[in-house]
Amino acid sequence: MKNIFHIFFFIIILFISCKEKPPINEEQFVKIYADLISAPDSISVDTLKFSDYKKKVFSDFGCSENEFEQTVKFYNQTPEKWDEFFKKVIKYVETTDDSLKNAL
Repeated sequence: MKNIFHIFFFIIILFISCKEKPPINEEQFVKIYADLISAPDSISVDTLKFSDYKKKVFSDFGCSENEFEQTVKFYNQTPEKWDEFFKKVIKYVETTDDSLKNAL
C-alpha cells in the first residue's frame, strides 16, 4: 500500500513539473515585444532592415526567433493571456518613455 502511495505521489509531482511553459519568460517577452513594436518607422517599412533589427533584439535578449514564435504560439493557446500581456507591455513602454524623458 505504501508503494502505491509513493508511485501515485511521484506521478502527481511529475505531472505538475511537466506543465507547459513558454520558452521565453513573460517579463523578457514583454521587453522583446515592446522593442519590436517600437522599431523606428524607417526600419519597419524596409523588410531587410527590420529583419536585421529583429535579429539584434533577439540577440540582445539571448533568445532566438524560433523561441519568440514558440512563445507566441503558447499565448495563442489561451487568448486570455494576451490581455494581461498587453497591459504589461503598455505599462513597460510608458515606464520606459518616462525614464527617457526624465533623463533628458
